[in-house]
Amino acid sequence: MQIIADLHTHTNVTDHAFSTLTEMVHAAKERGMAAIAITNHGPTNPDGPHEWHFSNLDLIPRQIEGVTVIRGIEFDITAPAGGINVMSNKSLKPIEFALASFHECLFPPADKTIHTQALEAILYNPYVNAFGHLGNANFPFDHEYIISRCNEHGKIVEINNASLNIRKGSRDNCADIARLCKKYEVPIAVDSDSHICYRVGHVEGALEMLEEVGFPEELVINSSVERLDAYFRGRGLRIFS
Repeated sequence: MQIIADLHTHTNVTDHAFSTLTEMVHAAKERGMAAIAITNHGPTNPDGPHEWHFSNLDLIPRQIEGVTVIRGIEFDITAPAGGINVMSNKSLKPIEFALASFHECLFPPADKTIHTQALEAILYNPYVNAFGHLGNANFPFDHEYIISRCNEHGKIVEINNASLNIRKGSRDNCADIARLCKKYEVPIAVDSDSHICYRVGHVEGALEMLEEVGFPEELVINSSVERLDAYFRGRGLRIFS
């Protein structure tokens, strides 16, 4: 399976990331990718950029070095009710692709019931496209309850390659989540969550795991330009000229 777009990446406006926008896009080009989404943390995350970063996202050219650039964000799921970073409408308007993820700094790990309730709230959130790195073992939740409802609410699920390496216990969780996405025909995105240009597009571990569970390529929205284009066109956006 080929991944033609990395939909979860961070530039150095996120404090614990290291590469510029130009470096990230160039890396995507070198990997032969058609697109990259820039998804820095929300402004209330301790290392996120100021809200003005997001209000100015539409200054980024649609294409740089022949790579389509998608203007995005990784929202923090906030405790305990499952909110997201508070932002003005002006700052939300340019965002084209939004993940929502648990991060310990804004959602101290609790229990399975609380995590499930928070994710259920995200299902209803109109600003969120995708659940980010759901496999994090620090945030157990009712996998089947959430995954079985994703299509009803237009949410996709990310399989996060970085989780397999840095979040202990994530691989088994990601495999179970992938099996449920296959069962309920929930679309997924396979992403690097790269914080440096040298990791852009590297999703080998995630693809290996998906092959093991027999995951169908047609449910991977970033496995072809046509699928990714159809995904965004279904949301009223044209990202490919």
